[in-house]
Amino acid sequence: MKNKTRNGYTLIELLAVIVILVAVGSIVTSILTSVLRASNKSTTLEEVRSNGNNAIAQMSKMITYAQKLDGVSCDGTTYYSDCVSQPALGCTSASGLTQYHYLQIKSFDGGTTTFACSDSKIASQSSAIAPGGDPCPIGSNCSSLVDPSLTAACYFNCSQESAAAPAKIDIFLDLKARSNTIFSESQAELPFETSVVIRNSGDR
Repeated sequence: MKNKTRNGYTLIELLAVIVILVAVGSIVTSILTSVLRASNKSTTLEEVRSNGNNAIAQMSKMITYAQKLDGVSCDGTTYYSDCVSQPALGCTSASGLTQYHYLQIKSFDGGTTTFACSDSKIASQSSAIAPGGDPCPIGSNCSSLVDPSLTAACYFNCSQESAAAPAKIDIFLDLKARSNTIFSESQAELPFETSVVIRNSGDR
């Protein structure tokens, strides 16, 4: 009488295979998740970097070639065109640096352009901006210098060696990607800083 050979797998063998598949699946999922998060983080950083560079470049060009500096302001109401002796009323930060949130120039085309850092935004307008609140309300003749989905914290500093010397404007911009999630790959923050000198000083 011949013995019959049993074909198939035992329960222990099946369980071992399942455990191995689950482990491999977990590793693959983890790797894919890490790759996707890194890609999202890179995309977010690039968006912030691109917006910040564009905003800095646009402001620098317009300020450099402006016909004159109309003034800087802390509140958007009172503008100071004298950067030799800077007023400190309401403009000085904890570090002692004078921080202006509004800058107004006479553009190269003869119009007035105002840059405003307020309400977590940075915008430019081809006329005086109302003090306080949203610097670029809906329906106004202004344009946001960065994507509205980004949070902007910025200020200007103004200095002159003498009344006859051209004004030097320091621009400080901190741009942040806003996110309602707790995932770090959806959040990014980069600082931007530059200094420009108005080439055309004096009235025209």
